[in-house]
Formats: sequence, structure tokens, C-alpha cells
Amino acid sequence: MLREEPHIRRRLEAGSALIGTIDAYLIYRLTGSAIFATDHSNASRTLLFNINTLAWDEDLCALFEIPSGALPEVHESSAFFGQTDLEGALESPIPICGVMGDSQAALFAQRCYTPGDAKVTIGTGSSVMLNIGHEPLLSRNGLLTAFGWVYETRPVYAFEGIINYAGATVAWLRDGLELIENSAETEQLAISVEDNGGVYLVPAFVGLNAPYWRADVKAAIVGLTPGSTKAHVARAALESIAYQIKEVLDLMKDEAKADLTIIRADGGATQNAFLMQVVADLTGIAVRASALPELSALGAVYAGMLGLGIRNMSELREMAANYSEYQAAINADMAEKMHAGWIAAVQQVL
Repeated sequence: MLREEPHIRRRLEAGSALIGTIDAYLIYRLTGSAIFATDHSNASRTLLFNINTLAWDEDLCALFEIPSGALPEVHESSAFFGQTDLEGALESPIPICGVMGDSQAALFAQRCYTPGDAKVTIGTGSSVMLNIGHEPLLSRNGLLTAFGWVYETRPVYAFEGIINYAGATVAWLRDGLELIENSAETEQLAISVEDNGGVYLVPAFVGLNAPYWRADVKAAIVGLTPGSTKAHVARAALESIAYQIKEVLDLMKDEAKADLTIIRADGGATQNAFLMQVVADLTGIAVRASALPELSALGAVYAGMLGLGIRNMSELREMAANYSEYQAAINADMAEKMHAGWIAAVQQVL
């Protein structure tokens, strides 16, 4: 992969160049080039890390022509990553402790520490993760087996489902169709109509991921009639996010044999009460939407608290969390009827 960059290749071979994720770069700079390290969750996103052996994979490094010696050391998320005084800006050095990848940090902040615990982060796209315990499982239906974190040498794995278009669908209504001026309008539009009027929006702008795995399909709005309004389209856009979340969670529950009782939600879209209610209605599972939408930084803080001895895992579990809870308000038959309409709409683009 580096054949087209011979000067980088020469520096790598000479040991004067390094390759790492942004966290490794920041740690390197903050420590005055003393520490070049990352954690397991970030390392696992590089396509160079073996989540079974918890080490850089020699075969993958060879495939991508990456010298393993140029990669950062890999530590637990709660490990001590050196210290920094910000090049003299601080009176005394402070420790660097608590390093985690984005989705994994949200899972950690949501206290999904027990197998069967699930969270969904709804942003531009959506990351659905389910803790599957200390042994990796391989999905039969295209779910990703992801790395969570390592604590006291024990790895935690997760099933992960990525939804490409979640909040981005609402942004498309605003920027592409110019139906709304801001994202918050969708909630009022959605509740201004009794139902979606038979309108379904399939946001396959870049294809559909699990459970369909079709990169070639295109987005569509189906079921339009002369009585359809922008309120129906806005409602269909929000419902499309919930349908995708439901289908990923259904896969996860089936493959992990998990009995979900709570879905922990975070991300900017959790401020939309209509969307959170539809997720609860379709899944039949209580949704706890975090009062703090962005939880990734908090997850890294929690890992740092572990590493510094400020809290232990039991204390983290018991820490207070502010959230709004949504219970299913429709029966299972109605939820299934709504989902059947979504499936029929998806079939039109497959």
C-alpha cells in the first residue's frame, strides 16, 4: 500500500516514521515524544489488530505493508499513558489515563458491563452495540464482532451493527429537500399527523447494511398519495431510523441469545422524544435516553477513573445517571403491522 509513497517507506524501514491512530499521535505529542501508545479499542479499528490474540497481526501487517515496529504499543484503556505538562503550560505534570475509541467509550459510559447489555448511539449514522462477554462470537448474518475494552487483562467483546443513515436522513430533509429549517422541526411535524399515512422512507443513500447488506440499492420514498404531506415524510424519516435499529437489535438478540430489557440510547437524536418512543414501540423494549447526548468523552473519563483508582467497576455501575425512559405504548400486533409496512417498502428497493 505504501509503494506510491517511497519516502515514507524509506523512513519506516529506517525506523524514523510511525503509524498510528489520532489518540496515539496526541499521546506522543503530549508526552514530548516519550510515549507512542494506543488502547485495544482504537487498535482494533485499524484492520491490523487481532482481536483474538490482542496483538498486532503479522499477516495483516504484511498484507497492508505496514512494519509492525512502526505501530504503537497497545495498553488497556485504563492504563497509564504517561504524563504531560503541555510543554510547560501547567505548573506540574498530569497523568494521561483513559483512552478509548468512540463507540466503545459510549458503550462503557452507558455502563454496559454485563453480557446482554445494549446501547445505541444515534448521530449522523448509528452504532448499535451489544456486550457479548469475554469470548468473541462470529455472526451468521453479517453483524460485526467488535472489540469493547480490556480491563485487568480480560477482554470484552461486542456485536456491532452500523446504520449509515440516521440523523443524516433528517439532515437530508433539511439540506436536500429543504422541507425543514432545522432538525428539531421533525418531532413537531411527526406528531402533527396521526400516523405515517402509509409513507415509508428507505434511507439507502449509500446502500443498506445489516440485515440486508446491499451496497447497490438506492433510497426511496414509497406510499405517497395526494394526501401525503411533508409531515408524513418527516415522520417516515424518523421512523426509518427506528426500523433499522429494531432490525439490528433483533439480529443481536437472536445470535447472542440475549434477553434485552433495556436499550440505552445516546447521541444528538435522543433529544427527539418521538423517535425514542417509536424505538420503544417497535422493539417492545424500554429505552433509556441519556440526558447527556454525547457520551464518548465520558466513557474515556470513566476508564481514566479506573486507572487512577478514583472508582472501581462496582462503583461505576452504581453512579447516578440522568435519563428519560420510554416504555412501549402500542401492542405487539400493531408494532408488527408497522414493521411489515417497512419490510414491504424495503423490498421495493432491493
